[in-house]
Amino acid sequence: MLYNFVLFLHILGAVIMFAAVGITLTAMIAMLHSTKTDYIRIWSALAVKLDGLLPFSVILILLLGLYLVISTWGWGKPWVDFSLAALIIMTFMGPIINLRRLKAVLSAAITETNEVPSSGLIEKVRDRVLWNSVLIMTMLTLAILFLMAMKIALLGSIITLVVAIILGFIVSKIVLSRASTKIATSNNTFIEK
Repeated sequence: MLYNFVLFLHILGAVIMFAAVGITLTAMIAMLHSTKTDYIRIWSALAVKLDGLLPFSVILILLLGLYLVISTWGWGKPWVDFSLAALIIMTFMGPIINLRRLKAVLSAAITETNEVPSSGLIEKVRDRVLWNSVLIMTMLTLAILFLMAMKIALLGSIITLVVAIILGFIVSKIVLSRASTKIATSNNTFIEK
């Protein structure tokens, strides 16, 4: 009975993490397509706030996951070890890469005086490092879920994480290349970026 309750809370932590990563990604896509500075300000503020949910979800996942590993699964299972490694990597990527850059976008949007985003603000929104990081984290989240469900061996666990990282880079490149390259100027004409 205790195992099932702990497993439920562990899964709840994963759901919170998925929600935070998903809404952050949604906010970033909205910023990418925003034609008004106010929209970038609103979406970046949301993304910064949601980044605060990640540490809570990681603590929930880690503490309860450790209990599940110690009480039932044991160490040395590749899917356990690689899921833990991916989660720890994500724990550092969030505040070190994502939060700093999202705060920079928010700060630039707050100080922006024009209704139409400046090229400097758009550059911050299109930050390739930020996009790579968020999309790699998104793919790693899916990879962890896959590893937990499939409980695969060493080679499969390695391949899963490598594929997740590669997909993160690929999706980031696609999203940024498909984003509108035209910026509305204040006189309602468009210029190429």
